[in-house]
Amino acid sequence: MRKYYSGITFFKLAGSLTVLVAHVILFRYLDHLPHTQMNFIFNASKVIVPCFYMISGFLVYKGWSNAADSRMYIRRYLISIGWVYVFFNLFFWVEFIVPALTSGGLSPGNLFLQLKIAGMAFFLNGPFIQLWFIPPLLFGVWVSYLLYTRLSLRAVVILTLFVYLIAQLLVGTLRIGLDSITGGLSFLDSSYGDYLELFTERYLGYGLTFVSAGVLMGRYEEKFLQYRAIPLLILAASLLMIETLLLFFFADWNSDYSLSLSMISSTILLFYGILRIKSVTIQKYHPFINGFSKIIFFGHIPLMKLNVLLGVGNFTGVDIVQGLVYLLVTLVECLTLTYLLSTRKRWLPVGRKKTLAP
Repeated sequence: MRKYYSGITFFKLAGSLTVLVAHVILFRYLDHLPHTQMNFIFNASKVIVPCFYMISGFLVYKGWSNAADSRMYIRRYLISIGWVYVFFNLFFWVEFIVPALTSGGLSPGNLFLQLKIAGMAFFLNGPFIQLWFIPPLLFGVWVSYLLYTRLSLRAVVILTLFVYLIAQLLVGTLRIGLDSITGGLSFLDSSYGDYLELFTERYLGYGLTFVSAGVLMGRYEEKFLQYRAIPLLILAASLLMIETLLLFFFADWNSDYSLSLSMISSTILLFYGILRIKSVTIQKYHPFINGFSKIIFFGHIPLMKLNVLLGVGNFTGVDIVQGLVYLLVTLVECLTLTYLLSTRKRWLPVGRKKTLAP
């Protein structure tokens, strides 16, 4: 029987709310600020996304290790999330690709351009801004499953660290050292170099690295939780402060440095705290909290677009009051949808409830 983790449920809600706040308010204001050394501090605090990947790896390991057929479990996992992702991509096609084909014609040049845009949206950027998370997740789960079921633990750990090293050299803190030695890698300054950097950051730096780390935590959960919190806190805080201060005073900010080296230790510390959270109340309201978190994550961008059409807020303004109203309206809409869906399930016959359960 699988163990319930109330801390993970809590983090999903807190993380989803953080994503909502970031997309409604935070990123809009950051885009209007000059790129200064303060960005290194913001960069060091990016632990929400890697922790989501770590949790996914942790839970997927618990799933396949308790499944009668682990291969079938992984296949169903990938297909179920994959179809949801395809569904949202259809909205992107209807909103952008079909109008572009209608207005620009079906010439080979326009067909190639729209195919390129659709491919970028599917594999790198996501049909909506928050959904770029999914392809690296599926990639990380699939590759991690293959690695952990076919290679030794030592080989998997070494390979994972090597992958993270590559990501660090191309889009992380170690890129600073590489640029100082080589004078910069010219091929990364091209448009295809931008694609390579984005793939490296999202698929290797985030997806594979942290899903694999989550699988490792799931495999050795009891040993992991035997560690004391203070040493982990001291290690993570020391690495973060040393790296951030060195970058702040001795390096010039560049948007290419998107992965901090201390991200791994900070994320492990956060994940350790999450596993330590115990709450009967969270477990009692798990279905509602879990549903609310999913609706916030998947639904807030479509709802924001709808609100723009209705004249509530916009994507470009930086007015603080307007941003707060925009945030509140979107949050109330997500909460209302969650309540309506939970009420509908409550009144469905028992047989139909089973078919709708996640």
